[in-house]
Amino acid sequence: MMDAMEGRGQTTKGIWMSKSPKVADTTVLVMDLEGSDGRERGEDDTNFERQSALFALAVADVLLVNVWCHDIGREHGSGKPLLKTIFQVNLKLFAPEPDRKKTVLLFVIRDKTKTPLAKLTEVLEADLDRMWDSIAKPAAYTGSRMTDFFEVQYAALSHFEERYEDFQADAVHLRRRFAPDAEDTLVRGDEKLPGDAFALSIHNIWDVIRSQKDLNLPAHKVMVANIRCQEIMEDQLRAFAGDQAWAGLQEAGGLGAVEGFGAQAAGLMDSCVKGYEAEAMYFDAHVREAKHEELTKRLLAAVQPVYQAQVAAQTAAVLTSFEKELKLALLPGGAASSGGGFVAAAAACRAAAVKDFAAAFKKHLHIQGTPWDGAAEAAALEAALDGHIGKVRSEHVAAAVARAEKHLASLLSAPVIALLEVCGPGMWPKLYGVCRDAAAAADKQLLAGLAGYGLGAEEAAALSEGLRARARASMEGHVREAALTRLSRMKDRFQEVFSQDESRAPRMWGARDDIPAIATAARLAAANVLAQLAVLRPPPGEAAKAQPGGEQGDAIEAAVLQLARTSSSADATPSTDASSSSALPTDASSAAAASNHHGALDLLSAAAWPGVSDESRVLLAPHDVRTSWREFMSYSNVAVQQALSAQQANRLANNRLPPLWAIAAMLALGWNEAMALLFNPLLLLVVGVLVLFLRSLYVELDVERELARGALPGAISLSHKVLPACKSVLRKTTESVQQILHSIQEGQGQGAGEGRAAAYTVDGASSSGAAGGTPGRGKFTELTRRGAAAAAPSAAPSSQPEFTDLQAEGKKAQ
Repeated sequence: MMDAMEGRGQTTKGIWMSKSPKVADTTVLVMDLEGSDGRERGEDDTNFERQSALFALAVADVLLVNVWCHDIGREHGSGKPLLKTIFQVNLKLFAPEPDRKKTVLLFVIRDKTKTPLAKLTEVLEADLDRMWDSIAKPAAYTGSRMTDFFEVQYAALSHFEERYEDFQADAVHLRRRFAPDAEDTLVRGDEKLPGDAFALSIHNIWDVIRSQKDLNLPAHKVMVANIRCQEIMEDQLRAFAGDQAWAGLQEAGGLGAVEGFGAQAAGLMDSCVKGYEAEAMYFDAHVREAKHEELTKRLLAAVQPVYQAQVAAQTAAVLTSFEKELKLALLPGGAASSGGGFVAAAAACRAAAVKDFAAAFKKHLHIQGTPWDGAAEAAALEAALDGHIGKVRSEHVAAAVARAEKHLASLLSAPVIALLEVCGPGMWPKLYGVCRDAAAAADKQLLAGLAGYGLGAEEAAALSEGLRARARASMEGHVREAALTRLSRMKDRFQEVFSQDESRAPRMWGARDDIPAIATAARLAAANVLAQLAVLRPPPGEAAKAQPGGEQGDAIEAAVLQLARTSSSADATPSTDASSSSALPTDASSAAAASNHHGALDLLSAAAWPGVSDESRVLLAPHDVRTSWREFMSYSNVAVQQALSAQQANRLANNRLPPLWAIAAMLALGWNEAMALLFNPLLLLVVGVLVLFLRSLYVELDVERELARGALPGAISLSHKVLPACKSVLRKTTESVQQILHSIQEGQGQGAGEGRAAAYTVDGASSSGAAGGTPGRGKFTELTRRGAAAAAPSAAPSSQPEFTDLQAEGKKAQ
């Protein structure tokens, strides 16, 4: 307790709790709280008294509020602001239920005077009701009354020093009210908290109260500082916004870059800040500094749009200069051509642009005292420069790729078109070889054109792969176009082989030309065109993996050629002799049977190509091939028939006899010579041999075909062939004479054998006739038949080789 002789001061600090030693009927825990409005804490530290008061209100069953009798009726002296605060926060934090458990508020009036207690109670009740109505309540407690949560009681104590005995008596009477069986007891039999949970409960309540910011009300001087510093800040901001210098700077900034913008803006901002500091220097330091920071932030927010516009204008100027310098560096004879290439030139221009921007920012844009140091702006500029460099590089790479593709098309078109005009066997490896070579040449040109552009290995590989794909796509496009004109290409190929000989000269269809054989070869060449254009073949490497047999095992080509052979054989049958026609198939079914026998595809019944899984690679389905071949055969048959007619006409023209007057003239004028020749056997023999020799030499030289090329070329060609032709005719003549002599000798030997057999038979017949007559004649007939049968095998081998040799010599002559 306070000792009055020692002076007046604080006796309780914090919150103390103890069991009451003087109340024996029930356990009463007494909490002693630090008094409010003590000088020890000062005017600024009022948070704890609010927290402790709210803690007591939340924990206690009975809350004793000491009120000095002379303070009743006063606003601050009676502690009404404190009660108002704790009531409001109590409703917010703990959300008590109305009429469930009411806390007893016992107002203890100290140092009572002559004023009756009833009058004092009326004043207190009126103040409490007015205070309750004025506090901000949660929505759930709108319209509630104080008596819904609290039971208000009153007690009075005499003056402690002047009426000490009365004070003690009043204290004893008040203590008795804490007994459960007292008439005016303050103990309520409501909900009770177990003793072992009491410590945890009050610990949690204190944590909740400590975290509540509504209790942290500032001191009076702090509130005044907040209000005045806010007003000063607003005045300075309005003055800054209305400054003509700032308005002019804003207007100029909207038109473009302003020289010295940073220094001007910094001066205006510094003037505004100094004005604030001069007026707010007498207020609370913490509040003053907080408002100073807020003022700085708001000034930066006001200046930032103009500053950003100036940064954008300066960046645009640097970018424009950079683009111009880069364009000049990339021109022929520029920095890129002299050395280092695009990468070095772009890096040099970029470094110069960054340096120029840094200098311009330091001179014109930097605002002293702001966080805008230019790092973010420089990073944005570098990103823009890198973006432009990347764009220019992409454009140059695209242009180089376009040039390479154009060069690729020029390298690819002519060879591919030439190969497609022939469409011979082995065309696809050649096509892919042309694609590979053209892509390699275009890739070499592309990489040479992009030297110095900093191509990585992956990017270069991607560009090369793109060129190869482009070459392959272009080649396949040519093939697809060729497939659409397959019939005309087949006709052209047929005419090329059928109408021209090995030296590309037109055929004259002489007597020695084998038209069916030539037509078969020409049709096979046309069939090759159809076979090559039926399906897009894979590259050789892929084809080897898919079909190890390669081109020789191409089932599509084999099937189309088999169809061609079948059609050619059937067409050639009527124009050949009986022996040749019996050796060729006469219909498509026999050819298909032969094809199936050899394991080939039967094109007459096939619906799809074997081994072709990707339908997009099929250019001509089997039925398209059959249709095209039928149309082509109709055309080729007409051409073959015309050739046969021309050959027959040429044969008739060559065998035409001289006119009758010429024959009569030869007989009249050459009668003497003819008689002399007839009566001179040796001369007749020499002339006959010479005529035959010249005829053979004429045929061997093929004079008509050679002269068809022209008089001079034919004469030159005949002059080179005379000597070999003479040797060939002499050798063939010698062989023919030897064969004739050999045949004569064999015939004489066979005649002698037959004569001996006939003599023997005559002798037998005579003896038999002498004996019986008729049986001898039958025996002679039988022996004669046996002799003829024995002679036939010996004669056949001699005549058959002779015929075979003559045939061979005739073919060799052709």
